[in-house]
Amino acid sequence: MIYAGCEIGAAVLVADGAAVRENVTVGEFTIIGRNATVENFCRIGKKCKLETNCYITAYSEVGDYCFIAPGVHTTNDNYLGRTKERFNHFKGVTVKKGGRIGGGAVILPGKVIGEDAVVAAGSVVTKDVPDRVIVVGSPAHPLRSVPPEQLLENQGWE
Repeated sequence: MIYAGCEIGAAVLVADGAAVRENVTVGEFTIIGRNATVENFCRIGKKCKLETNCYITAYSEVGDYCFIAPGVHTTNDNYLGRTKERFNHFKGVTVKKGGRIGGGAVILPGKVIGEDAVVAAGSVVTKDVPDRVIVVGSPAHPLRSVPPEQLLENQGWE
């Protein structure tokens, strides 16, 4: 379901059961998988793949050529209490161009996944991830640099 106020690019596929909430922008040739949710006021780039059952929280930004695996959860609220104060602190997640997030990973509020960075499956991201770095674990920590042959600039996509 695509809600009011969205801007959807050419050749975008929104699969059955997926929800693209109010005021979301989705770039051309992006795929939003089954039962995925993109909450309000998000920007999703071109040629992205958001897999089945992933959750992109409100106020997030996903750059071009990103991959979000099944079951990924992003968050935007550190306040578990029912206070009005929490509304002043919402911070969506940012996934920069070419970022890839493995299945079941959890990204905490306001965290930035760097350009061409990789978050391993099941990781819990509590700090920003630098460009071109692979992180693993809970909490996520650097493993190594992304191999040169896996960088977007060496893929011939642009």
